[in-house]
Amino acid sequence: MALSLLARVSFLILVFTVSAFAQPPATQNQNPSLAQLRRDQALRYLEPATHMALAKYYRDRGDKLMAFCILEEARRSRFSQEDFNQAFQLAFGPTPFDNSKTAEEALLNQYSKTPDSIDLVRKLADLYISREDYLKAKQFLDVLIKQKPPKFSDVAAMAETLRRMQRKDEGESLLADFVRKYPDSEDSYGYQIDQVMKTEPATAKSLLIKAVAKYPDNGVYYFQLGVIAQNDGDIQQAENYFVKAAQLDPESLEVQAWVGRFFYKVKSDGVKALPYYLNAYLISPDAYETEYAESRIQKIVSEETEKRYEQLKKSNTPLEKILDDANPLLIEVAVNELAEKWDKKNIGLLIKLMEHDDGGVRWSATDAIMKNVDRSFDPTLKALLTDSDLRKRGLAAYIAVHLWKAESFDYMRQMLKEDAQLLRFDAVSALVIEGGPDGRKIVLEHRKYETNATLNMMIDSIKDK
Repeated sequence: MALSLLARVSFLILVFTVSAFAQPPATQNQNPSLAQLRRDQALRYLEPATHMALAKYYRDRGDKLMAFCILEEARRSRFSQEDFNQAFQLAFGPTPFDNSKTAEEALLNQYSKTPDSIDLVRKLADLYISREDYLKAKQFLDVLIKQKPPKFSDVAAMAETLRRMQRKDEGESLLADFVRKYPDSEDSYGYQIDQVMKTEPATAKSLLIKAVAKYPDNGVYYFQLGVIAQNDGDIQQAENYFVKAAQLDPESLEVQAWVGRFFYKVKSDGVKALPYYLNAYLISPDAYETEYAESRIQKIVSEETEKRYEQLKKSNTPLEKILDDANPLLIEVAVNELAEKWDKKNIGLLIKLMEHDDGGVRWSATDAIMKNVDRSFDPTLKALLTDSDLRKRGLAAYIAVHLWKAESFDYMRQMLKEDAQLLRFDAVSALVIEGGPDGRKIVLEHRKYETNATLNMMIDSIKDK
């Protein structure tokens, strides 16, 4: 039962090649905001922004595993890496830095009107540094480092600029001068610690103890103390420091990924590692610390799912409770077992799961029904094909074409006319996968009416099959 989250990605990617555990929300179905997000996702299913919005909803409410599952399905089976990364940045990351000519002209225009604006000076310096135009950058950095007192980040930016201009000694002199003038500042401690962290850990530890006493909310200091403690073999102290660092610096990719690694590799505790890996992933899906965070998340969730499912079965946990679990993979395991040990009294539970926000759960429930029902299911299926939940209606298309064959084609032709991208996507997919040559013919005939570029690529891909 060693299942990978990636193995749960919709099987449709095999047909078309186109470009820890939080508690489940008790009232998610009654939340109009969530209902709107679900509808938006169905209407614009082939646009990554709607998947990001749904994932962000769960992230913001503490269900980071669900957010991860939604994002990974979008990332691995729906969108190109470029489109996914751009959408993720817009939804989760800081505003992308604009160093275009238009941005430069706008900043210079503002600066000409308010030359005393330090914020504008800093933005112009950043713009020219990003372009590697160090001479222009230095003009603005000169203004910044003359402030009393200057910001250490401005001094550090000047030092780096000078280094790239082959004037490294001047930059180091500026940094040393800042430390000399402001020895008790937070940044001065940080600079001094960085200089000795690797070569003189005892000196670094002494500085860190002083720094923490003076600046107790600085997560980096606790993180560095944790590194030293781990290197000294004091694992419990290292854990205390790392946990504190992660609490104080929740947006630090380095801290979250490293603390996850510490629990996973050093403490062999996947359950404790999981929240930190999820944090790292939701900062950057490419988070890496000797291994990609996504890979570690998949391993941990898969391993814990196996163990927990067996525990739930041994304790005679009601099926309804298992199917309401916060772990989507656990639900899938239960659904797969229901499919193998079929009892039609569970059909209602499976239909309910067709509304789930994890795509793998929705498909597993649909597949279980599709493999086991007969024509006695027709009245329920007809109701599903007109359900107000567009996602449920789309999934019903697969059951209909599988069960009814040619009798379903009029329903599919109507679905191909719907505004919702998901309904057209599911109609195309169902006809191709379950409809045989006649189903494919309907899809190819629809090509001249389809307005979505992605769907047209999908349709074009079957012409030679």
